[in-house]
Amino acid sequence: MAPHASFADFLDADDAVNLRCLRAAYPEINTLEKSADGSQWLVFADGRRVLYSEPRVSHERGEDDPFSVDVRASMADIYPLEPYRPPTPPGVSPGRRRSYALLAALYGKDCRDVSRGLCTVLLLGRSVRLACAAAQALEKVGPALAAAARDTPSLAALLNPSGGFMWRNIAGEKRLSPHAFGIALDLSPNFAPYWRWCKQNQHAIVTPHSLQQKYPVAIVEAFEARGFIWGGKWHEYDIMHFEYRPELVCKARVRRWSLPEELPGLDNAGNIE
Repeated sequence: MAPHASFADFLDADDAVNLRCLRAAYPEINTLEKSADGSQWLVFADGRRVLYSEPRVSHERGEDDPFSVDVRASMADIYPLEPYRPPTPPGVSPGRRRSYALLAALYGKDCRDVSRGLCTVLLLGRSVRLACAAAQALEKVGPALAAAARDTPSLAALLNPSGGFMWRNIAGEKRLSPHAFGIALDLSPNFAPYWRWCKQNQHAIVTPHSLQQKYPVAIVEAFEARGFIWGGKWHEYDIMHFEYRPELVCKARVRRWSLPEELPGLDNAGNIE
């Protein structure tokens, strides 16, 4: 691989935002290099490389899974921050496309590898086991959720954490769940459904669920403030699902505020310092 002398020479404005947010979210990412064939690679501090983009768009090739993509494609759909909840027509599920190569590099390539990097955290008195970075972020979500429940006691029914790390595939799919990497948890699945569980979606024609618009803003905002995205903003909704994807929250904040290319400092959740 022959890297380009300077990534600034081949990055467009969107790539520059992506790289800044990736480096803020995951400090182990060092830089970006371009190879002779035009593909671009994230370079980790320890020398590992993960495909950022390739010359042809992977999800346009019919043999590939459109939800398993390179890093650039995984960040292409802008996640809408609260309180904005736009309609979710087919194909609009920001964050549902993932780079499994990046997840493996960050959290582990198999169950044993991921397990070595897990931490246990209490959320509202209940234990949740996640990748340590996600667990540390979740620990900061807890006080905001507790305050919201004190202000609105009816929220308590929606604040029962279920799940966390579990090495498994996505329900009804052949690819790994983000739970397998320890970056996702579920809240009160009895109240907040997954699209495949709803009878009207049995033929894979997804009908919007009322909770996509009615789910409490205070809960979603508390998670987004610490780098988690919410599956209620996906066309194939997963209303119980919160997933640690701080690079997407960071990019959403940058785009919301139309910040200049010379971005200010960002913390690991993409908050502007």
